[in-house]
Amino acid sequence: MSGAGLAGLLRERVTVSRGDPVRDAQGGVSAVFAPVGTVWAGCVPDGERRWRIAMRPCDVAVGDRIERVAMQLRVVRVLADPRMPDRITLFAEEEP
Repeated sequence: MSGAGLAGLLRERVTVSRGDPVRDAQGGVSAVFAPVGTVWAGCVPDGERRWRIAMRPCDVAVGDRIERVAMQLRVVRVLADPRMPDRITLFAEEEP
């Protein structure tokens, strides 16, 4: 993916959501996800339930959720290569 060709590879709109821990009535903690932003991304399978996602740099971190059409992915790794400052690569796993 060269910088000039990156825009052509970002063909899918995805929503980045971040979890906010909330205590329930029994004292347990669960996460309520709130949208951080919607961006263009390129998503390709990287295993049976894993995905590699390329997008322009944005506010995304490990543990965030990527919402695609009919699928939710949990970000497990964020890779920002200083040689390619126009993009970040995410590694994510499908959530059940």
